[in-house]
Amino acid sequence: MCPIQFLFLDPMVLAMNVLRSSLTLNDRPVVTSSSSSKSSAVVVRCHSAADHNPTTNGRRPSYGDPVVVVVLRRLLLRAAPSSGQTTTTTTPALPSRQDVQRIALSAAPYLLFLLLYGINPYIRLLPVAADIGRADLRNVSAWEEYLFPWQLHVVVSSVHFLPLDFVAAVPYLGHYVIPVLYPAFLYLLDRLELILQFYRLLGLTMWGHYVIWLVAPTLPPWALDFLAAHQATNASIMAETILAAHKEGPAFARIDSFIGSPFFHGMFVGNPVPFGSFPSGHVAWPMCILVTLPGHLRSRFSVYVVWVAWATLYTGHHYVLDIIGALALVGGLARLMGHVAQAQQTRCSILPL
Repeated sequence: MCPIQFLFLDPMVLAMNVLRSSLTLNDRPVVTSSSSSKSSAVVVRCHSAADHNPTTNGRRPSYGDPVVVVVLRRLLLRAAPSSGQTTTTTTPALPSRQDVQRIALSAAPYLLFLLLYGINPYIRLLPVAADIGRADLRNVSAWEEYLFPWQLHVVVSSVHFLPLDFVAAVPYLGHYVIPVLYPAFLYLLDRLELILQFYRLLGLTMWGHYVIWLVAPTLPPWALDFLAAHQATNASIMAETILAAHKEGPAFARIDSFIGSPFFHGMFVGNPVPFGSFPSGHVAWPMCILVTLPGHLRSRFSVYVVWVAWATLYTGHHYVLDIIGALALVGGLARLMGHVAQAQQTRCSILPL
């Protein structure tokens, strides 16, 4: 019986069979020691070429195993007590001090970006709402009007109702935990090298965003439309006053009205970089995951990337060009990282798009 079929049986049966199957599934070599009064033998069973490949460092699980089985097996093997001395298996241990240092070093550029992003209202390296005169408010909007016969974010958001508002809110709520949950998932798969590559790519991507925001600050479409509508009725009102009064966009404003609490308004009102629409960071982050995932999971996760892209259009937070810019930026940096890794003759799991 395939291990995935155990999911539909009793949980105890699942646990026992996953533990039993761990001796035959092929993400690690299994060492079995047998001894007698006359001789002693050690048998090593390796079920995959990846186990013999020194470049994998024993960290590559078989791509034939269902992900849920690999993760469950590792969690159960961590918790299971030793059952005897005749059979031992090599299981993932807690990260070593060296591994933690490598992860921290690879995440340092991303963490530095977060620091500068958060304190921007105080250092004002990037324009804030009061610096609206420094921003070309119609840069991306003008290009969309030139390239497309209609503005696609207006078309997508024109068909709206409350359930869709909540569907669009899900990836926005999950955006802030991606840089923690995804590396934790990779750790359960024992893929340290992919964790390092993810943080390096994410750091490069966000610093690319920072440079673009510095050179070409851009308002999100909902803010530009909101600004135009209010100044049409009261031209004397200050632009920064308008932007400060409404920051979550119409879809999230409907959710706030429905739940009777300014939840999303409070989330976005403190945005330290109001002119950061292009490129879309909400699309760039899951794209960093997509290009660092094990290959057999990429087609499934691409559905989530499409979901995020749709949500940014539906909520009026981004233009189509913002999405295209994020895809191009992450794809270009991933390709660059791949070429650098090849030049250094190191193994790199990022596949250029």
